[in-house]
Amino acid sequence: MPKLITAERRNNIAELIISNGSIKVGEVAKKFDVSTETIRKDLIYLDKIGVIKKSRGGALSSLEIIEKPLEYRNTENFDLKNAIANKALSFVKNNSVIFIDAGSTTLCLAKLLYLKKGLTIITNSFSAANVLSNSQNIIHMSGGQLNNTTMALEGFGATNFLSKIKVDIAFLGSSGFKEHNGPTSIDFSDANVKQTMIDNSKLAVVLADSNKSRSTALVEYTSWKNIDYLVTDDGMASIDADNLKKHVELIIITSFPQ
Repeated sequence: MPKLITAERRNNIAELIISNGSIKVGEVAKKFDVSTETIRKDLIYLDKIGVIKKSRGGALSSLEIIEKPLEYRNTENFDLKNAIANKALSFVKNNSVIFIDAGSTTLCLAKLLYLKKGLTIITNSFSAANVLSNSQNIIHMSGGQLNNTTMALEGFGATNFLSKIKVDIAFLGSSGFKEHNGPTSIDFSDANVKQTMIDNSKLAVVLADSNKSRSTALVEYTSWKNIDYLVTDDGMASIDADNLKKHVELIIITSFPQ
């Protein structure tokens, strides 16, 4: 890549971080053909103006305002998400009525539920419904407008349908929840769906890997006190886990070595 002037390079770095969620100093220095010290100075500047959060060896997005396509997120930390989904499976009892939210970790759960039978599964996730379509379970999809990035049905059509049902368990996703007092979403329409299902479930369970504790998003769709369990992994900083334990019951799985 040809060398860029400082302002152009910093803009490009900011776009990379927002799009990917995080970056490593060495990788970015190589990409832009500059020294690691130059990149560190760029990150200090971007952190100072609030675009990113500098971390050891790299940087994180300050605000997850761009939702990565589901097919991309499905490949991120797959083993970890699958392990979280396996743990969540223990909540599912025979003949349960459950809600599956849209998202990459909840999609892992949907794939495991394919092997179950006799469940009634409600979802606003086009991907989850597709996975479960030939299972021995009863599948209901909400109405609503399709978000072609998340493959979720959202808006009035979704919330109007979901407000009229009751479920035993709602399995919910979350965008980054750093500096929030509860799980989050990147937009209000998706947040409304999640709020509706919390109100209409006996048990609300959030599935989120520890990376979500190191980034943030736009909308806090509820407070942790309204969530019964957060199923996550042991990659979270001790101080963050201890703070969460004050508000929600954590179920922590052992992460796989890198």
